[in-house]
Amino acid sequence: MNKKLIFYIFLAISPMWLLAAPDTQETSKTVDLKQPYSSNTMLYSQELLIKAYALIGYKVNWLNIASSKELELVNIGKLAAAIARHPVIEEEFPRLVKVPYKMFDFSLLKVSDRRRCGYCLDEDIHSIIYTEGARISVKYAQSLRSSMDKLSIKNSENLNKMILKRRADSVLIMDFQLATEIYENPHMIVETITREYDYHYLSPSYGYLQKPLTEAFKQLEQNGTVANLRQKYKIKAVKELKKTPEKVSFISGTWTDYTNADGSGVYWDVIDALFGDNFDITKATSIWARAVRAFEQNQVDVLVGAYRKEMLADAIYSSFHIDYEYPLYAFARNKEILKRFREQDASLTACLSSGSFLFKHVEFISQDNIIETSLEQCDVLIKNNKVDIVIEYDYNLDKYTQALPNTVLVENSPLFLVFHDNPKGHFLKSYFDKNIAELARKNILKNIFPDEITFKQAHIRP
Repeated sequence: MNKKLIFYIFLAISPMWLLAAPDTQETSKTVDLKQPYSSNTMLYSQELLIKAYALIGYKVNWLNIASSKELELVNIGKLAAAIARHPVIEEEFPRLVKVPYKMFDFSLLKVSDRRRCGYCLDEDIHSIIYTEGARISVKYAQSLRSSMDKLSIKNSENLNKMILKRRADSVLIMDFQLATEIYENPHMIVETITREYDYHYLSPSYGYLQKPLTEAFKQLEQNGTVANLRQKYKIKAVKELKKTPEKVSFISGTWTDYTNADGSGVYWDVIDALFGDNFDITKATSIWARAVRAFEQNQVDVLVGAYRKEMLADAIYSSFHIDYEYPLYAFARNKEILKRFREQDASLTACLSSGSFLFKHVEFISQDNIIETSLEQCDVLIKNNKVDIVIEYDYNLDKYTQALPNTVLVENSPLFLVFHDNPKGHFLKSYFDKNIAELARKNILKNIFPDEITFKQAHIRP
């Protein structure tokens, strides 16, 4: 076979993107990308891109460049592509070439300190911080009222520090940037503003790589590489519910005036206002330990009134709280006994409310020295010097016990709804967060609470 015939056969079978590639492809098999900052999502994206480019014969050279400069450099061809960006950039950089593969989903979060501004509704906050150049954050900040103080910072890695230092009422941050210590802090509201997808955007001069990269990503999906990388970097897929549920079941402890056994009470009134019109709901009460067990065994959909620190397995918590519990105390017969309690004297005797989760506060005391009974009986026992310590919230005890020497075991803490970490649970959490914010905005929640004092204690509006 002569050389001319071989050349024509090559033309006939070669992919068009190879024929359209400019001379730079012949001389360079390296692309320059911005080095991402260290987070699971960015490390996932980095390794995924390395593998995708390798499939089409390219190596990636990672450059240490500020995030705010990345798109400008991609636009003029100084960088081959933007590692992962939201399509909002297309408004300002229409020449960039999107690789039509969803790199990952992400959420724009508004993080606020609920002790500072309650639910921290947009109309209740006075200041907000976000990353300069993060266009989706900038766009949201610009939509807020003009009288609000708005501060942009250059380094997105400083956002977590700003949250912890309480430099503003709220901070806009991507979910993959948020520090675990902040997410797990019960006083922080982590509100989802929007859920979006990021894509890989090529410089116009590297647009010829769009098709081969798309095919490379598809191949990595099909051979299980993407799934393995998601598992490696703990990247969760979006959990979507295919059909809106008709029935929703709730359970809580039996708390007088808040979750009465007959379905009345402040928290049950909140549940009725939120879910009553759109779902067939059932409400049940029990001792708290039994309520938690019923939830963990998937007997009910929602647990009402839990602390974040309980950290139930395979569960997610509402962003907004339903109330703020008062501090938990240890009351002692006298100052000497209180000193012995602080020193963890195992010979002490203690009284606890039946079915509560208060044992962890007296684990150092001998099991035989711990009495579980009614609160009324605990009052009687300590008054008659039959026990040394009572662990309880002060408002549940009589005035005699309240006046005893005491120490705070748990500072006042928010109470949440808990949902299962499954599609139905995610749907219910989203539904609850969206609608309870509206009830707060319209002051409907204020009317559910019995008086101004209890509503103020709940930290719903500043």
